[in-house]
Amino acid sequence: MAPAGPTATNAGAPAETTRPAASSDRAERTTQAADFFEGGRYVEAALEFEALRRDHPDEPSLLFNAAASRDAAGHFAHAVAYVREYLARTDIGPDDRKQGEEQLEEAVRKVTPVTVTVTLPLEGPQTVSVVARHVSKSPADLRPELSFPLTNPRQPLKLELDPGAWVVRVEGSGYQSAEQQIAVGSAPLAISLRPELAPVVRPEAPQARMVPPKVVKDAARGLYISGGAVAAVGLGLIGGGVGMIHGQRVKTCDDPTLADCRRRFANAFVVRNVGATLLGAGAGLAASALVWRANDARQRMIAWSALAAVGGVGFILGEVLAVRGPIPFSRDNTNPEATLAGWSEHWREHRHSALPALGATVRGLGVGLLAGAVTGLIVQRKHLGPGGARAIRVDPSTGPGHTGIVLSGKF
Repeated sequence: MAPAGPTATNAGAPAETTRPAASSDRAERTTQAADFFEGGRYVEAALEFEALRRDHPDEPSLLFNAAASRDAAGHFAHAVAYVREYLARTDIGPDDRKQGEEQLEEAVRKVTPVTVTVTLPLEGPQTVSVVARHVSKSPADLRPELSFPLTNPRQPLKLELDPGAWVVRVEGSGYQSAEQQIAVGSAPLAISLRPELAPVVRPEAPQARMVPPKVVKDAARGLYISGGAVAAVGLGLIGGGVGMIHGQRVKTCDDPTLADCRRRFANAFVVRNVGATLLGAGAGLAASALVWRANDARQRMIAWSALAAVGGVGFILGEVLAVRGPIPFSRDNTNPEATLAGWSEHWREHRHSALPALGATVRGLGVGLLAGAVTGLIVQRKHLGPGGARAIRVDPSTGPGHTGIVLSGKF
């Protein structure tokens, strides 16, 4: 039985020219394969038809011609495997199917059944393949491996091999290949293969990137020093403001118009509140420096992110308190038209004004925490790359009836 040529169909082969050639290259290769077959060079013809079949899997005649070439070369196991695959297709006509069945009936008489029992570990994958490789005695005897899927390991797999030496192996994902060499004769054979699970190679955990110790030390020291300096200035201003409030020039002011008294009283509170803001900011910077004590970069990132959120909330809350707290004092002290029962009474009523000081302190604390946290994130990101502080963003959020911040990123 001969394969079809590029322009005509030989007797006993499916028609190659019933469909137009896909390309001139395919036509040339088909002609070459047919010439090999006609010249008795069956192995070369089979190799060319197999290559054409891989390039054009939708053309069934190429598969049949490869089977015919293998059969002519005496490679009956390949001929049987190819014809069975050919007959399993649904795109061949009745005449071609009949011809294929005749080819299979003739080739199957020349092969020997080999029963392969595969035992797979229960904890492993249950789908593998059985591969049969012919052991050639001559370099010119080129045969590709035959692969048979084993979808049900509980049932033995029947191979059809022609006489000679073969290596049968089991391979599959998650398994070490198990193989056995056999000598196939005329009598049926039965073999058993038991593949073992492949050892699981766990990738080494990537070494955690670290900020250089000197950078950690210098950054923490810088925040401590700057926080302490800002807090010291704040304490000084608080002391100065409190001294001005309780000083004789304000406490026993004797200006008949009270304008100078009002101005000095208000300036004293401004100085005190600015000092409270700086004191809170210094405390916030020092608190953010404590995060540098953590050894893990991710833990530091999370801690600074949390401090940034707390700082933003503190800043907003402090602003609210600082704006609303001085309202009674401003109403009585800054309005020139407001009447006072007496300066002493006015001074005693407003000399503490603790709410504005609290608001200023909370506002400063929020600013310090936010500044220290953002500084830490920036420094760490600079030395670790984007993974050190992954897309951490602090954005303002405003809208009808609300003002706030949005902290976004990957934690």
